[in-house]
Amino acid sequence: MKPPEIRTLPLGELDTNCYLIWCPDTLEAILIDPADAGDHLSEEILRRNLKLSAILLTHGHFDHVLGLLDLRLNFDDTHIFLHADDMFLIKDAQKSAQHWLRRETDPIPPPTHFLTPQSAFSFGKYTLTTIETPGHTPGSVTFVLSLSPEETILFVGDTLFKNGVGRTDFSYASAVELEKSLEKLIAYPSNTVVYPGHGSATTIGEEKISLGY
Repeated sequence: MKPPEIRTLPLGELDTNCYLIWCPDTLEAILIDPADAGDHLSEEILRRNLKLSAILLTHGHFDHVLGLLDLRLNFDDTHIFLHADDMFLIKDAQKSAQHWLRRETDPIPPPTHFLTPQSAFSFGKYTLTTIETPGHTPGSVTFVLSLSPEETILFVGDTLFKNGVGRTDFSYASAVELEKSLEKLIAYPSNTVVYPGHGSATTIGEEKISLGY
């Protein structure tokens, strides 16, 4: 199957990756982690004549959600999905952003729906499925795009980076859970492409080497 279009948009002071994914045939689109600059993201969607199907959040940290308000105002019928275990982070996201960024930020609208391992999102010819990958946060998830039995793409949030893994020094984080989540991810074929929450894309094969597997 021909792959969908994927645009990586590093946004905000922390260069958090937002992913805009769409089907070239139908122009149906999914947005993952609207990190900041919701007005810019809205313009990008409109400029490409895309039909936004859903906004998906890999987890609830403030730097991954700051663009939500503008998007919610501009696309008010679009659903927002987050794992319920990260609702406490969304509730505190504006306060956390003000603390770390030293500036006022927009309020963060709550999700309209909660993610489960059964959550699936179709856009044109493609479907994203959800797996739970807690550790960095209790509600961290990974979105899986299977193009064929031999070709898979993972959107992992802050669970796995190129040559690194997500932080577990927060009071609510768990190194034990992160290790279990990493075992889920590295079970994918070595050519599986990994799109992280920060930094450049990598593959499962590269990360098996860097993690010592």
